[in-house]
Amino acid sequence: MSKKQQLALAGGAGDDIQHTDLKGELRQRFLSYAVSTIAARALPDVRDGLKPVHRRILYAMYRMRLTPENRYRKSAAIVGEVLGKYHPHGDQAAYDTLVRLAQDFSLRYPLIDGQGNFGSIDGDSAAAMRYTEARLRPLAMELLKEIEQDTVPFRPNYDATLEEPVFLPSRFPNLLVNGSSGIAVGMATNIPPHNMNEVIDALVALIDDAGLNTAALQKYIKGPDFPTGATMLATKKELRAIYEEGRGSIRIRGEYEVEDAKRGKQQIVITSIPYTVNKAKLVEKIAGLIIEKKLPQLADVRDESTEVIRVVLEPKAGSDIAKIMAFLYKYTDLEYNFAVNMTALDPKGAPRRMGLAEMLLTFIAFRVETTEKRLRHELNNILERLHILRALTTVLKDLDAAIAIIRKSKTRDEARTGLMKHFRLDEVQANAILDLRLAALVSMEIQKIKLEAAELEVRREMIEDILKSKVKLRGLVKKELLDVKNEYGDKRRTRLEAGAEEEAFTADDFIQHEKCFVVISRNGWVKRMKNEPNEGQLRFKEGDALLKVLPADTAEHIGFFTSAGKVYTVKAYDLPSTTGFGEPVQSFFKFGDGERVVAVDHFDHIRSGAEPKGEYVAVLENGMGLRFARAAVTETTKAGRKYANVKEDNAVFDVLPVDGQYLYTAHNGGKGLLFPVEEIPLLTGPGAGVKLIKMDAKDVIIAAKVVNKANTLTFMFDGGKDAVEKVGGMDMGQRAQAGRVYGGAGKKKLIGVARG
Repeated sequence: MSKKQQLALAGGAGDDIQHTDLKGELRQRFLSYAVSTIAARALPDVRDGLKPVHRRILYAMYRMRLTPENRYRKSAAIVGEVLGKYHPHGDQAAYDTLVRLAQDFSLRYPLIDGQGNFGSIDGDSAAAMRYTEARLRPLAMELLKEIEQDTVPFRPNYDATLEEPVFLPSRFPNLLVNGSSGIAVGMATNIPPHNMNEVIDALVALIDDAGLNTAALQKYIKGPDFPTGATMLATKKELRAIYEEGRGSIRIRGEYEVEDAKRGKQQIVITSIPYTVNKAKLVEKIAGLIIEKKLPQLADVRDESTEVIRVVLEPKAGSDIAKIMAFLYKYTDLEYNFAVNMTALDPKGAPRRMGLAEMLLTFIAFRVETTEKRLRHELNNILERLHILRALTTVLKDLDAAIAIIRKSKTRDEARTGLMKHFRLDEVQANAILDLRLAALVSMEIQKIKLEAAELEVRREMIEDILKSKVKLRGLVKKELLDVKNEYGDKRRTRLEAGAEEEAFTADDFIQHEKCFVVISRNGWVKRMKNEPNEGQLRFKEGDALLKVLPADTAEHIGFFTSAGKVYTVKAYDLPSTTGFGEPVQSFFKFGDGERVVAVDHFDHIRSGAEPKGEYVAVLENGMGLRFARAAVTETTKAGRKYANVKEDNAVFDVLPVDGQYLYTAHNGGKGLLFPVEEIPLLTGPGAGVKLIKMDAKDVIIAAKVVNKANTLTFMFDGGKDAVEKVGGMDMGQRAQAGRVYGGAGKKKLIGVARG
């Protein structure tokens, strides 16, 4: 036994064990993780609009002197600097962030000037960091230029060897101008970008009148302004609600033009796409619609884009262009809803969803405070310099005495003491005299000292005058904001529309209505054929066989009833058109383990909206059953819709249209029962059903048919002749009875029952 184990048994080392509540400990630790994720990763600061990783990249580049006037550096060197000194996380994540800061299709106003392949709007990745180079853009310097003027607090970096800024002294509202997105624990943010001119105009108006409400601010900020342009469909009232609550949804759609082509034809040219949409995938989606003939009015699509978006669509002659574009807006990413969530960290570090006015006022307060700190820093520097200049002026008036004191002194300390005593200087001033170059003693340099002192006095008075007046301080903030606007502002890219109601189009409007035949096998392989197939010539995989050939229209919905008591619907047009095996029906839906198709039918009422007539009987393997209306079958998702509650040890045997008065069921115990269908209750929702035929627990249903008295039933056995009986001559029973033996004596195992 080790010494440590002995101590533990004796109560020594064991005294270090702390007993705590696991639930409380987990809650505390998860809360710590959540707070760390919110404050240190996912959410931007409302003041500089940056998350920690963005801030650290910009600050590291600033410290590396990668300013706009200097040369580029390898991105790998920048990432290494960021990870090694400020951000101990993954290098690829840091590089991806750097890349995004340089992409003009990701940021409305990029902050990094990238050289090399920095990706594209088609979703192409940037080149490896060893190949690309970067430096700061001039606009990024507006975030950083005051950082050395005591304007922002610093904190230790992750290993306490350096310091990093808590936030940057941003001279423009980066959060609104460039937007931000992120997901934290239990919260998220998604702030759209805006136009620099509009945001600064709103800030200036708020500086003059802090009581402006959202409606008044909308005179300046028309709405988000995305880097990829496009059109925003929203009314002023809708935007006002979003800006007041800090959340909502904005519809964005790409723009297009109609151009004349050769031979009197026309072509549609998409000139902009919504923000964050991958252009290559959009083109691929449109091409897929054309290939699958879901958009038959389009003949071709091609991407002719350079730096300018230009996706060309070729409509067929006589096509309705408005109808084509309406379809694309509905069924592709050419239009989507941007979910606004204006959540950010407030100046106290707390995450909060803010309205537009609050966000702007918070930035103004931040700029006023930052500008005041900058002015006080400058004032302190001026006062320190004037203090030195006064000493220089005093000494230069009696230069000979100063030189004599220095010459007779044996040490620097002795000279400093002599100067302080003779000229009544403090230690700082005396050291400045001792550091004075001989060249400064010429008359021209003396005049420069006097001129510098005079200029500094003027600047000192100006700063003190501003610091004494809140009005003048806010006026300076306003002037500096307008300077940024004049330097970097540009025209709005996103066009605004009120979002008027348009003619509604659905996918059905574009389907070519044709007669077809749906073929489904017993193992669930499905396909669509244009011509009626010869059932004897149909091909199936080994061990498979035909379940049903169903005549339908391409626009009709096909319903697949399964053993799990669910029905799944899909348009016939969406099924694969082939002469081969087709595709597994499971590829269209989300089937459970062991779930299989037991019946199939078509449902035109889903498309037409007409009230359908008719009913179905679902027969379960354990002899239970239920009746439900055809109208209960509606359009479903991939998850399907329940029509019966089926336990795990049971399954649906078949689902039969009620096209007769009677139901015949048979089980493998050798008996069958004929009784009126109306004895089965009609359910309005999924149910477990009622007993159809009495049988032993070990028996299962092997046949079920809905019949009339004029029908015949053919009993097929694995040996011997088939037996045919007229339904009108069979014994009629009641639901839940035991029934009678089928097929007569000496018959072998029943393998099927056919209705004639």
